[in-house]
Amino acid sequence: MKSALVLAAVLVMAMPVVSVPTVVDAQVLTGRGRATPTRRARPAPPRLSEAEENQLWDAQSEIDTIDEQIAEVRAAGETQGSLTTDQQAYLDAQSTRRTELQAIVTRLEAKKNR
Repeated sequence: MKSALVLAAVLVMAMPVVSVPTVVDAQVLTGRGRATPTRRARPAPPRLSEAEENQLWDAQSEIDTIDEQIAEVRAAGETQGSLTTDQQAYLDAQSTRRTELQAIVTRLEAKKNR
């Protein structure tokens, strides 16, 4: 009798396991490997066109040039004791131009880094 039980146990263990899929298994398996609607890939941000890249580089180098010119005029004003009206007008014009260029640089860099 003992050998019959051992033989039955061996046969049961050797048989492949067959399971009946349930609704829960089907729900899990159908969602595997799919992107969820909330995790859609975002499209790549638009790159700067060649003209915009050139405009960015030109504006940045013109800002550097203006900064140097402003520093020179201020240094000349310090050696003289005060700025002349022409020097002050020149500084005001350069500061206005620098502000305009900085707005361009800021806009293009924001577009570039989106």
